[in-house]
Amino acid sequence: MSMLPWWFWVLLWIVLILGMLLFLVLSGIRLFRGFMKLMDEVGEAGDRIGMAMETPAGPIDYGVFPDRGPSGVAALFQDPEDARASLEAGKARRVEVRRVRRVERKALRGQAQRVADLDLF
Repeated sequence: MSMLPWWFWVLLWIVLILGMLLFLVLSGIRLFRGFMKLMDEVGEAGDRIGMAMETPAGPIDYGVFPDRGPSGVAALFQDPEDARASLEAGKARRVEVRRVRRVERKALRGQAQRVADLDLF
C-alpha cells in the first residue's frame, strides 16, 4: 500500500476550498439578486398602498345612512309588538334600498332589468 505524496493532499485541499468558495460566492450572488427582487416588490407594494390611502381631493359621498332602531337597553324594554313591527319595517326598508341600488347599477351598466325590480305591478 503506497501512500500518496504530500503535494497531492495540498492540491486536493486547495481544489476543495476553491470549490467551496466558488459555491459560496455564487450562492451569495443568487441570494442577493433574490433579495433585491423582493425589495423591488416591497417598494411597488408600498407605492400601491400609498396611492390607495391618499385622501381624495373632494368630499366623500357616503350615501344615505339607514335609520337605526333602538338597541341595547332601549330595545330590551320596548313593547314586543312594537319591536316586531320595527323589525319588519326595517327589513322592508332595506329590501327596497337594495332593489333601488340594483336597478340603478344595472341601468348604469346597460344590463337587463328584472320585472320584479322595476315595480311595474
